[in-house]
Amino acid sequence: MAEQADFALYFFTPMCLGCQQAMKLVDLADETLENTLIGKMDLNYVPELAEQWEITNVPVLLSFKDGELAEVSYKLGNLIDVYEFLKK
Repeated sequence: MAEQADFALYFFTPMCLGCQQAMKLVDLADETLENTLIGKMDLNYVPELAEQWEITNVPVLLSFKDGELAEVSYKLGNLIDVYEFLKK
């Protein structure tokens, strides 16, 4: 992903039920959005990224533009919210 300047990262934890539901929505949005690269990470394995990007909760989507963090969304309750966030 470092080679692609625009991408998104989805952070979750395995025991989080909301994360499991949100991951399904992220996957659906990913299927419909061409040219969108979405990575997924278990936050338990990368706590340094949580600190670096001030992640306070999961599930969360981070959007990167030109390789820099551009936007953060904790609003992952429905497909429209996820789709609109990723489309920006």
